[in-house]
Amino acid sequence: MVKLFCAIVGVLGKAFPVNIDAGQSVGDLKKKIKKDNPGKLKGIDANDLQVFAAKKGGAWLSSLSEDVKKLKNGEKTALIEALTTEELQEEDPLEDMLSGMGPPSFRQTHLLVVVPNVNLKRSAAAQAIASISKKIKPEPKILTELLPLSVTEGEYQLDKLSEKRANDSPMVPTPDLHQFWKEYGGFPECYFIRQEEVVFGVLVVRLLTEGKNRVVIVGSPGVGKSCFLMLMAFHLACIKKKKVLIIRRMKEINTGIAVVFFDGQGSYSPQTNLSPDDLFAIRNQVGPATVLVDGFRQDEADSFTSGLLPFACLATSCQFDAKQDDNSQVVVLPAWREADL
Repeated sequence: MVKLFCAIVGVLGKAFPVNIDAGQSVGDLKKKIKKDNPGKLKGIDANDLQVFAAKKGGAWLSSLSEDVKKLKNGEKTALIEALTTEELQEEDPLEDMLSGMGPPSFRQTHLLVVVPNVNLKRSAAAQAIASISKKIKPEPKILTELLPLSVTEGEYQLDKLSEKRANDSPMVPTPDLHQFWKEYGGFPECYFIRQEEVVFGVLVVRLLTEGKNRVVIVGSPGVGKSCFLMLMAFHLACIKKKKVLIIRRMKEINTGIAVVFFDGQGSYSPQTNLSPDDLFAIRNQVGPATVLVDGFRQDEADSFTSGLLPFACLATSCQFDAKQDDNSQVVVLPAWREADL
């Protein structure tokens, strides 16, 4: 039995271990990878995974190397690009890959896993069906135009929450934010700044700025997770001048998913009633951006087929299980205190 550490190429996340007998095949390895990662690989067939040996100069890649550090951040360096050209075949024994190498150990990366576009590996029959469906299926929705933002700055200055909290009334009127989010999930007309939220805001901004781990905000329904995330979107886009993509699950029936893209230059572009296919198209359209996700369960957020990965921050009322190999920093927004009600 050997312990092999695997990393998924092009996806933000830590390496994960797979324990397997060296006498088994690459095909068996793919099935084990799929079995050990049911959430991340939901909807992906084990046979569609591509596996590559992480070798450089006759040695396994060091987990401390810059290439592996960037790999875990979702980046693809020239070395990783070169290593993902010769795919291990399903019928190959793992012993062939291990032959001539030092025994796999800790602080190493042994396998690179690529999750391909499974649509490219369909059977001829499936392709024929897809061809017919394509004539009926509409093109994915994308963003159509940039609109000027017109929201008072004082409504979303997260860095000044402590000052506002210190005032006689920590209730901040937010008429512009209320009007802006009216069609995209909602926002109250007034925002009450709790003492816990002042500390919470500083922590989340710091974690997002560091960018080492994705942030998962959990808490009971009604404690203000979604409102905080909407404030965060404006803060990052208008104060920090970053590109931000908000993905929200709409509460209204038959309204699907809404997105709002901020270009960091004072403009935004919204779209509603979206499917996962639409999300993929929009994410390709806007390019690199800070993605904030609101209202989805863990199994949805971590599915490669949902269009939500990778994201920088998720707000959810559902339980979130951060496993040992997960790169999520879970933070809890406390319930309301009696004194604030």
